[in-house]
Amino acid sequence: MMKISVVLLKKIVLINFTVFIILIVSLTCLLKIINLFVSGPARYYEFVYNLETGNIKNKKEKLVSFKANNSHYIKDNFYNFDSVKYSELGYSGSLVNANCGSLESGITELIFATDQYGYRENLDELYKKTNFLLIGDSFTMSICENKPNDLKSQLQKLNETYTYLNLGVHGINYVNQLAIILSETKNTNFDNLIWFFYEGNDYNDNINLLNKYIIRIGNKHHKQAVLDSPRVEDYLINKEFKISSFYKFKVWLAETVNGISSLLKYFKTYDVLLNDSEYDQALKIAKNYLEKKNVKNKYIYYIPSWQRLTNYKSKKLNLYSNNPQIIQLDQLKETVRKNAEKNGFIFIDGEEIFINQDNPLKVFHYELNTHFNKYGYNLLATDVYKNIVNKK
Repeated sequence: MMKISVVLLKKIVLINFTVFIILIVSLTCLLKIINLFVSGPARYYEFVYNLETGNIKNKKEKLVSFKANNSHYIKDNFYNFDSVKYSELGYSGSLVNANCGSLESGITELIFATDQYGYRENLDELYKKTNFLLIGDSFTMSICENKPNDLKSQLQKLNETYTYLNLGVHGINYVNQLAIILSETKNTNFDNLIWFFYEGNDYNDNINLLNKYIIRIGNKHHKQAVLDSPRVEDYLINKEFKISSFYKFKVWLAETVNGISSLLKYFKTYDVLLNDSEYDQALKIAKNYLEKKNVKNKYIYYIPSWQRLTNYKSKKLNLYSNNPQIIQLDQLKETVRKNAEKNGFIFIDGEEIFINQDNPLKVFHYELNTHFNKYGYNLLATDVYKNIVNKK
């Protein structure tokens, strides 16, 4: 009797285990099938970051390091700061280490020479006269790509007859960008302004801070911390992380549930991102300033966010435009477009060239929520040249 009970118990356990495995495999297959048609951002915060100790920067660095070590990343060729070619470019400022590489490629740091006011790789003579003034955040500055893989260099590669003064700065939004225009170009003669608006975060600002930003810029321009005794070795990222099997599982899970997570967002509502009247006021100030300087053409180029591009597969099922997060981002874009055209700016929508790539996420490092890689900046430069530079 006892033997029969033990045998029966073993069979029950085996059957239950088999059913469990079948359920897990079936669920995994279902999630994978959903991901073929419905995309969305991987749930790194929920399944990776929130289950790790340490600060958020360290958690993101660990994920980038994991991806870098498990990819066929080909190190980009670039100009070392100690090369003859780079020294011949004639920048007057100090060398700066942007300290961004551990959050981007996980392989290489960005090291660049500044101009007289601390901005990235401008000849000082361009503050007197330039064809194009570039304004924006870290995407305009081209964090974290070394020359000649940055936006400005790739624009120059397309046509060397034009000059560009790039006053893009990482970590600033549209009011601070306006302050740079008003403060740094008083004595600059330029025909064209290209103002880049990054959909991911440029909306988060307050027009009441404008004077504060102008005073701060007037005191020290954009002076940055210099790199003491720079060495070629400073390009290398030397951070190491212990990667457990459980960590790999968490990353896999975060990237497997993104489709079903995206579907669940259809029951969620999102807030308005940009203050309409404040943005209008900022563009009105810019318009009046540019008219006094007789600037011929002013453009606002709208850079799509990682959050938008992660939803690219949904277009095939006509779910894209009905996604509440996409609706939120479309409302943001419409607010930017409406106020741009109201104030005499030509609005250029960068979504199409990015979203129509076979895999739009390849413009980011390891498809993570980073800044553009070399390919992304090349794509951006190509579209800017086609729709703005070559049409002026």
